[in-house]
Amino acid sequence: MRPLLTYLVPVYWMAAFALMAAQAVSHPVGLELFPGSGVAPIVLEAGKAMNHGVSTAFSIAFGLVATLFLWTFLTAVLAAEDYPGGYEEVASIAFGGAVLMVTIALVVSAARGEGGVQGAGAFQLAALMASYVAVIAERRAFAAPKATEADQFRAAARRMALGAAHSSMLTRLVGRNAPQGGAD
Repeated sequence: MRPLLTYLVPVYWMAAFALMAAQAVSHPVGLELFPGSGVAPIVLEAGKAMNHGVSTAFSIAFGLVATLFLWTFLTAVLAAEDYPGGYEEVASIAFGGAVLMVTIALVVSAARGEGGVQGAGAFQLAALMASYVAVIAERRAFAAPKATEADQFRAAARRMALGAAHSSMLTRLVGRNAPQGGAD
């Protein structure tokens, strides 16, 4: 059985951040940092050029995070056997970038005095952290070494050798002066 969360979670977050990047580009006058939260979009009123600059910055940053999640997905699909620890490294970079972007969005919304956005942002942060923990736990569970037939033979041989050594020691302790090997 293949790990399912390893593939689905990065695709989900890639789509979520790609949608946020597209939304930031398409609405330069009102940047909705937490879509679907029921809160009015955050409108930056520093002038038209400033609005476009902030919108572009957010869209580039959200797009970069979406690309990091794409990289995580491709690492899971293509390089699983080549470099086993690579997925965890790439996933930590992607989730770290996502947490950074959500935190920046929360700071911007708090600076604007928007009400209700902090709850949506905190929920998104919690979802990111839970996703990261679930993905890494699943990877480690599937990466646990499985006992092969050769390992079982080695363990049986070791137990037999320890048993023989134990018997030999008992024989020597009990019959120290008695001749060994049946010779009188």
